[in-house]
Amino acid sequence: MKILEVKNLTVLNRHTKEVLLDNISFKLNQGEILGIVGESGSGKTLTGLSVLGLLDKSVFNIKHGSIIYNNIDILKLSDTELQKIRTRSISVVFQEPMLSLNPVQKISTQLIEVIKLHMNHNADEQIKVARDILVKTGLNDTQKILDSYPHMLSGGQRQRIMIAIALVCKPEILIADEPTTALDVTLQLQILELLKNVRTENNMSMLLISHDLDLIKNYADRVIILKNGVLLEEGSSFEIFNMPNHEYTRLLIDSSPEKLITEKKQSEMLLDIQNLNCRFPVNNAFFKKNKKYFTALSDINFHINSGETIGLVGESGSGKTTLGLSIMQLLDYSGKIFLNNVDLSLLSPEKLRESRKDYQIVFQDPYSSLSPRMNILEILSEGILSFNNISESKIFKKCSDLMTEVGLEPSMLRRYPHQFSGGQRQRIAIARALSMKPKLIIFDEPTSALDVIVQKNILNLIVDLQHKYGLSYCFISHDLKVISAISHRIYVIKDSKIIESNISDELISNPKDNYTKKLIQSSFIS
Repeated sequence: MKILEVKNLTVLNRHTKEVLLDNISFKLNQGEILGIVGESGSGKTLTGLSVLGLLDKSVFNIKHGSIIYNNIDILKLSDTELQKIRTRSISVVFQEPMLSLNPVQKISTQLIEVIKLHMNHNADEQIKVARDILVKTGLNDTQKILDSYPHMLSGGQRQRIMIAIALVCKPEILIADEPTTALDVTLQLQILELLKNVRTENNMSMLLISHDLDLIKNYADRVIILKNGVLLEEGSSFEIFNMPNHEYTRLLIDSSPEKLITEKKQSEMLLDIQNLNCRFPVNNAFFKKNKKYFTALSDINFHINSGETIGLVGESGSGKTTLGLSIMQLLDYSGKIFLNNVDLSLLSPEKLRESRKDYQIVFQDPYSSLSPRMNILEILSEGILSFNNISESKIFKKCSDLMTEVGLEPSMLRRYPHQFSGGQRQRIAIARALSMKPKLIIFDEPTSALDVIVQKNILNLIVDLQHKYGLSYCFISHDLKVISAISHRIYVIKDSKIIESNISDELISNPKDNYTKKLIQSSFIS
């Protein structure tokens, strides 16, 4: 039975008159999960916000169309009438819980506020309902959670709280907008199973918005494909993934990570890490004996050969990024890190600075790591000028060559980072790393925030550059599918320790540790 119907929804940017949604029409049935798929800017989130009447009227203009829920057109309701529907009948879980939760209110205040508004229980019942929904979402230490502020909780805990707030009134429709994008694969699987179970219990309908095709394939009953605000294709999950009609749909499906490298021949060792330990103080005790420490890395042994890609996989907090920053000599550590048989920890500040051109890093979010005040020419030339005394004309030529190398136009050099897309910014970050002609590049989650098509292009670029220059890579990610596609060998890290390592294909086909098996299952690797 149909519970929601969107008819000919057309949304414009009020200022530029650009068409953001163009005659979108679809139906959502009772108890169904409808997947909405598309790359960034396709109109996925805009569609979800429209259903809840959350579009900013000063920016967006709904030119025409209707959104029918229980024979009522949501677009014709007043703000007061919409408030009665939101959370109680139609609820939403946003992508980034830290931006959705109030940072200055305890979780108890935020959760009970919704119960007060829509369920009219007395104070004791409100606490009981709050505790019950937290337990249902897998948060068993309810008192600790209720007494916490959002910043005191992990990403997975915050996302579960957002789900608890969304589900506490047992809505008929849940809009899940990229609910697991920022989560580890094991946590992602738990969140999706939770939503699936609640859907079964309450016969709840769901709009599952994502650019993750594996997620949609495994959880959605039907799928619609959006591109540039246009609905290109609609069908059952089986039809879309096995018999796609539109060329763009086929392109999306073909963009899933596949094996990009051949097995590496034996070569000389470039990086050798021996008994590496790293810890951080967790209190400010004056006396050393009273200080407490958090161990981020424990007895790490690890090596990378010349021309080889090593995959480092693990969940958030496992120590992946700490290991990368230790290699970069950006953290204090104990143990040995040898690069070209030189112990980096024994180098003088001058020698260490000179050695830095041999190892570079590309961060997860290029928008944060590229200075917004510098244009691309200044960003790319900064490192070159630090180690070379060359003329302005030669600098421009080198930077132009770097832009061409990463698939961008040299004419873009005078632009600033905000004038580029996410994929283009990541290419610029790679060009900056290449500018030093390094032997080793550390990639810290370089594709996690990118759409599948852009992700595939970036991975192909990384592999091509390795073949061309004989580079060595340490590729850090929680996405085992990406890691297995690009790595010769894989190290699995958990709770600050390496628990398993092997050749990529061998580790995927024959994992030894139970945690590795769980990672593989959560990554939808068939």
